[in-house]
Amino acid sequence: MNRRVVHGCPDERLPVSVQSLDRALDILELLADRPNGLGVTDVATAIGLHKSTAGRLLIALRERGYLEKDPATSTYRIGLKCVDLAGSQLDHLELKVEAKPAMYELSATTGQTAFLAILKEDHMVYVEKTEAYNSLRRYSIIGTQAPLHSTALGKAALMALPEGEQQQVVRKLCFSERTPQTHRTVDSLLEDLARCRVRGYSVDDRENEPEVRCVAAPIIDYRGRPIAAVSVSGRADRFDELYIAETGAAVAAAAATISHRIGWRTLAGAAVRTQGNHEEAAK
Repeated sequence: MNRRVVHGCPDERLPVSVQSLDRALDILELLADRPNGLGVTDVATAIGLHKSTAGRLLIALRERGYLEKDPATSTYRIGLKCVDLAGSQLDHLELKVEAKPAMYELSATTGQTAFLAILKEDHMVYVEKTEAYNSLRRYSIIGTQAPLHSTALGKAALMALPEGEQQQVVRKLCFSERTPQTHRTVDSLLEDLARCRVRGYSVDDRENEPEVRCVAAPIIDYRGRPIAAVSVSGRADRFDELYIAETGAAVAAAAATISHRIGWRTLAGAAVRTQGNHEEAAK
């Protein structure tokens, strides 16, 4: 952090009101990197302020909701107001725009068409695709729906839900039989989702279409919620186990990149941990 401090003193050329704002912003930036919080003395030392000045600024920021104070330790940490402000900006990010670069790279890496679908209640909706040369082409798929239980996209969204919520959602699904490989029971799908979560990506092994395999991974927003998924698909005879593992790692990496672009990261000291273990997926 680049603070205008000389020998522990703020730049006196700045107007008093601007100095106060500058110091308050320094405090917020400092505490954003301290999830366990800091006391008044530590803040004053780190910023280069008198303890009384730091105390007044901390109280003002707490009263406005930008900081929270732990009554047991008297330490300050980032408050929910900061999260709300960040969230209001993140809500306006266009998912398709943010996803496009990673999708193009995914198509180039795998040689397959990449798909983006958003989670809508009990189904996924295709909203974007990027095609690779000689890939499996689906011209009219944008805007169509995909079931949660039989597609890699749907299973990717399900695998990122907290376990209790995941079970509730799965138990309400209609297990329509799309192919002989389609999951027909709650237990069967839950077992598959557990495997998906371990490896970090989901697989549709001819479960939605007889001759198509698909690999997908969840896209997580700044709240830690799965809101979409990205996938690649192709002819089943070209997707052997090794290719699925390699492609799965690439898809998981693309999903993580998109998630990061829309805000999935450590926010206010609380790390979002809902995505699968990508390192395990690459093994």
